[in-house]
Amino acid sequence: MSSPRGNIDVLVRHEGGAWSEPTSFGYAKETELQELLSLQPSLIEGVSKTAVAVREFSTGAGPADLVIVDADGSITVVECKLATNADIRRTIIGQVLDYASRLAEMTPAAFVNQWQLQDGPSLDALFDGRPDEARQALEANLSAGVFTLVLAVDSINEDLRRIVRYLNTHTSAGMRLLAIELRRAVYGNTDILIPTVYGAESADEKDARRSNGSSVRWTPADVDRYLRERGEDSLADALAAFESEMADAGFRRKGGGEGQAPSYSIWGSTSDGVEIVPFSVYCSDRSLSCNFEWTARASRPAQERFLSDLLKAGAKLRADVITAADFRKRPGTPLSILLDPATRAAVVAAARRLTEASPETSPSRT
Repeated sequence: MSSPRGNIDVLVRHEGGAWSEPTSFGYAKETELQELLSLQPSLIEGVSKTAVAVREFSTGAGPADLVIVDADGSITVVECKLATNADIRRTIIGQVLDYASRLAEMTPAAFVNQWQLQDGPSLDALFDGRPDEARQALEANLSAGVFTLVLAVDSINEDLRRIVRYLNTHTSAGMRLLAIELRRAVYGNTDILIPTVYGAESADEKDARRSNGSSVRWTPADVDRYLRERGEDSLADALAAFESEMADAGFRRKGGGEGQAPSYSIWGSTSDGVEIVPFSVYCSDRSLSCNFEWTARASRPAQERFLSDLLKAGAKLRADVITAADFRKRPGTPLSILLDPATRAAVVAAARRLTEASPETSPSRT
C-alpha cells in the first residue's frame, strides 16, 4: 500500500486527540480491491447484503475479477483496476464488456457448473425461499445478457466518467454500467473506505425513459444486433428480408416494450384504415408471434383465412386451441420459418390478405 496522501482528503483523531493523517493510502495491488469486494459485495450499489461472489470467474475470454449473483437472480460483473494503470479506461471497459459477452453465451447449466467448479457459495442457499422464481430470473438474465457491469477503481478520472455516461445513454435496457470509486486509507488498526458511485443516474434515466414509453425502446436494430452478436447471422439476414418484404406489402415496424431481450411488432392497416398487428418478433425465444388477438378488427373470416394461410406456409400453430379460444391468442412459431424464401413469401402473403378484409363493427379486442 502506498504512503502518499494521493487525493484522499481525510484526517483522523482518537478520543478528542489531535487530528492526524492516515498512515497509508490506497492499494498495493488490484487483488486487494478485488478481495475487498468479494468479502462484501454489497459495497456495490444495488447489490444486497445476501449476494454471493466468485473471484476470477472463468469466462472463456479470461477470468472476470468478480461475478456476483444476488437473491433475485440478478448478475453483476466486476472488473477492478488501479489508477496507476496507464490505460485504465480502455483496458477496464474492454475487459468487462468481453467477459459479459462471454457470460451471455453460457447456458444456465454451464454457468452453474462453472460456479460450482470454482467453489462458489451455494446458489440453493442463496435462493432459499423462492428458488424457482430466482433460478428462472437467473436463467433469463443469462439468456438475454442482462447484467450490471461494474468498473471498480481507486480513482475515477474524467475519461472514465465520459465513457460510462456515453454507454449508459446509448445502449438499450439490459446493460447497466457503473463506475465505483473506493478510496482507502489506513490509520493504525482502522481501515477507512470512501465509496463514490458514478453512472447510476444515467442508467436510471435510461430505464425511466423506457418505462414511461418514450423514445428509448427496443428497436429492429436491437433485434438485428442481438442475433448477430450470438452468431445467428442467417436468422438475422432472413429477418431483414422479411422486414423488407413486409414493408413492400404496406406494413411498418414499431419497437418493442419492456422485455429483457429485444422485440418489435409489425403493424398494418386494412383497406378501411383500421390498424392491425399481425406479427411480433421476440428474441427471448426466437419466435414469430402470430397475433390473432390483435387482428380481430380485420373480421372473423379474415382471421380464419390468416390461420389457414399460416398453417399452409408451415407455421407450427395449434388450430384447435386458437379457434377454441375465439382467436384471442398470440401463439408463436419459430423464427426459423423465415429462413426459406418461399415459406417467407407465403407468410407475407398471409398478412397481405388480412389487409383486404373490412373491419367488423364490433368493439376492438386489441
